Amino acid sequence: MLERNPIPRIGRAKESDIIWMIFFLLLVTSICLLAFAGGTRLVSARRPITPREPRRQLYGRIAPPGRPPSAINLKYLQQGAHALPLLEPIQPSSVPRTEFVGESSDTVARGCTSAGRSAPPLLVSREKLPALTCVQKATGSLENLSEYQNIEYKFMPLVNSTLASNFKPLALENPSASSIVKTHPLKRRQVQSFDEQVSATIATEQRQNVFEDATKLLRRDINLLSQSSTESLLEMLKAHTGLKECDENTVAHISAILNELYARTKGSRGSWRGAVLGALYGLVESSSPKILLSVACVVFAMNVTGSNLTGACKLVFKIARNEHNDSLFVNSDVPELLVDGLGRASPIDDPEACIYGYGAVRFLAGSSNGTPNGTQPEKFYPPEASSQQSLVFRLVKHGLYQLMVLHMKIINEAATTRRLSGSPLHALFQLSGALRTLAGSHVLHNCHASDHPPEPATSEGEEEQQDVAQTEQAVPLLVRAAEMCIEEPEVQANIVRTLSVLSEHSECCERLAESASRLGILLGSIIQTSETVEKGLATSNRLGYILGNVMSRWDTARVQFYCCDVSLDGLLATLEYYTNKSFTLQNQMGDSIVQVLTKLIRVLANMCVNGDVGYGMSQRSPLGEVLLNILLKVKEPKTAEIEELLFATLGALHNLSYYYECGETPSIQHTGSICERLKDICGTLCSILNNEQNPARSEVARVLGNMTRTASVRQTFCEENGLKILQRCLTSANDELLVTSCGVVVNILGDWARRASFREIEGPVILRRILQRGVGNRDWIMAGIACQAIWNYLIDTRDIVQNMGQAEIDLISENLAEGLDEDILFEGKDADNLWEDFAMVGTDLLERLQLCLSGKNTPCEISDEETPDKRGPQY
Repeated sequence: MLERNPIPRIGRAKESDIIWMIFFLLLVTSICLLAFAGGTRLVSARRPITPREPRRQLYGRIAPPGRPPSAINLKYLQQGAHALPLLEPIQPSSVPRTEFVGESSDTVARGCTSAGRSAPPLLVSREKLPALTCVQKATGSLENLSEYQNIEYKFMPLVNSTLASNFKPLALENPSASSIVKTHPLKRRQVQSFDEQVSATIATEQRQNVFEDATKLLRRDINLLSQSSTESLLEMLKAHTGLKECDENTVAHISAILNELYARTKGSRGSWRGAVLGALYGLVESSSPKILLSVACVVFAMNVTGSNLTGACKLVFKIARNEHNDSLFVNSDVPELLVDGLGRASPIDDPEACIYGYGAVRFLAGSSNGTPNGTQPEKFYPPEASSQQSLVFRLVKHGLYQLMVLHMKIINEAATTRRLSGSPLHALFQLSGALRTLAGSHVLHNCHASDHPPEPATSEGEEEQQDVAQTEQAVPLLVRAAEMCIEEPEVQANIVRTLSVLSEHSECCERLAESASRLGILLGSIIQTSETVEKGLATSNRLGYILGNVMSRWDTARVQFYCCDVSLDGLLATLEYYTNKSFTLQNQMGDSIVQVLTKLIRVLANMCVNGDVGYGMSQRSPLGEVLLNILLKVKEPKTAEIEELLFATLGALHNLSYYYECGETPSIQHTGSICERLKDICGTLCSILNNEQNPARSEVARVLGNMTRTASVRQTFCEENGLKILQRCLTSANDELLVTSCGVVVNILGDWARRASFREIEGPVILRRILQRGVGNRDWIMAGIACQAIWNYLIDTRDIVQNMGQAEIDLISENLAEGLDEDILFEGKDADNLWEDFAMVGTDLLERLQLCLSGKNTPCEISDEETPDKRGPQY
């Protein structure tokens, strides 16, 4: 987009100079474009962050009324009365047992493990312990026997008490030692030392024997469990009915039984399901997350539905609430089983299963200990990737995105026929929260990375594209759901949070651009439906962030939004509403009035990048009044948030004034518009520019560079002592402030009456120093804008020596000659584009000075019909 920055006004010259001056105007245009750094510019804002809750809860600080509890009661596993079918194991040498339950051949290799992951050691129950036919005896002291008993309890808890009786202590005697030797203190210590050495040696041998026996027993136990009947396995489980607290050995024993049962029941169906569930029912009160997770695996494996599916989802939710249990999910099939289970549920008919299932997904995908500090996750997580990354990856690759899109469609379809309330809305809350957590993870970030060139077509790349496509499909569904929840502010805010995360991805942002006007209508409804100002801040803040991202990327969205009167009125009404509130207000999540205003002004500024929109917005009411009020409140920023709001407001004013083409006396004055409050805004900007401690002075000068194209604004600027302010800015050490201020001088010197005042503050000397500084630093933008200001100062003068001084003219000529010497500057190399632009203007100015000094060029004259007060700047 080409820039429209102020071009210096010139006087009317004789006919012999008109063509030359017109040509010069074309040349100086390029320098003027550079002076204001790109014309209209996009405005960015920080992403609103929802603080992470220290505890994993179903809801945060704000929850919908009647929410399901986070502390759940697991009473959903039903005990059936169906007869148990034959699921008898077979001998290891015959056909794999998985054929009896419909398993694929690859499951045989897994045995009792889950998805190829390590399973706990399998220990046989007490009732099934075989007779110990060969027990190796050991000798040792009483201390060693006690130590051995401890080892026995730790590694072989299922061995009966008769095992200990086979180990008898050995009395150590020393018949050769006389009584005199025994009574001697030194000799007694030596004998004791020898006894200790013998005892230690015996204890070491005993430990080795115990470990060897334990290993053999464990191997035999695995074979025994795999050969036990299904009825025996269930009876073993029933023996632990009502179990709550248990030690590690009991956990390992029960987990081994459950893993064997899982291997038999996975993917199978039958009337025996009730018997299995009945046996599992007695374990749901256990305090061991490992047992509970194994129970969930078996329940999910039987493809349960209804209340049993809800109970399994609650079970997983209960375990996932504790972040210390995340490692258990890595070594199990639960992530895939959970997705399969949610696929059998409906958010309308089985809302509780979706509530707790998606709640568990949100916990697992948002684990805080997943990514090591200072590391970047790989694209396709290698074995060393973190637990959180692998869990998210597994969930996504198992079709979780596709399932979420399907459930969103079901919810939206149901909402078309009736108003949703209660559990379906709670399911929508958890669904949107889980989608937000997944969208903010590195998996989606890597899949959506658009800054890198496309990779060769592979199966993995195709899967990524499918994930991205599924995520894009969720965008319009979420927008529709947000509209549906207009009377449910907490649920609506949660959905909008998800959209704010998705808006950071280019593909999703493009889909949001199609719904820009609908988002604007949604924004306007917040101030009408919110009970208090604080309750609407969260949604307004994130809707502003979404629209800001959309307007910064898609020009079609700018035009669409501007042409929709309802959307535009909603934006302006919301902006005016929050401007009139106290800037200290904020909600419990940290969203403040200042943050909301920053996001909304960002939307406005990015919209005005479009020429038609920018010009039209300068005529809209009450935009000028709103921006003026914000400037008055933030002109002296005390905090970082206030400073960010100030810069955003200046960015919006810059874009609005860039396209402003109102005449000296506009025919229609729109009350409260930019053109109507232009003078007041100029006065406020002058006060900011006069504050040397204000960090926004360069931006203020850039805005004034656009606004001073209007004669009324130039007059207001000078009435506010603007020339004195410019004098300090033009001597600043800040190069950016110096260049933008010099752009204001270009417009001010377009008025004949201002040149005398400019000469009184030693303006010509200052301009010559700026030119010298630009040439010396090879800053061709600075040198070019200084040439343009000098040109405007001398354009109508009758005697340049009198107005500039011979000494200053000589110095200017020397600086120009130095800056135009291409051979010395570039030593035969190609010159850069910035120097080329400066060279065109600098060459013409140097020739003009030489012609005037030689007397070959007559001074420019002003016609009688056109006085300085009546002339307008020529652009």
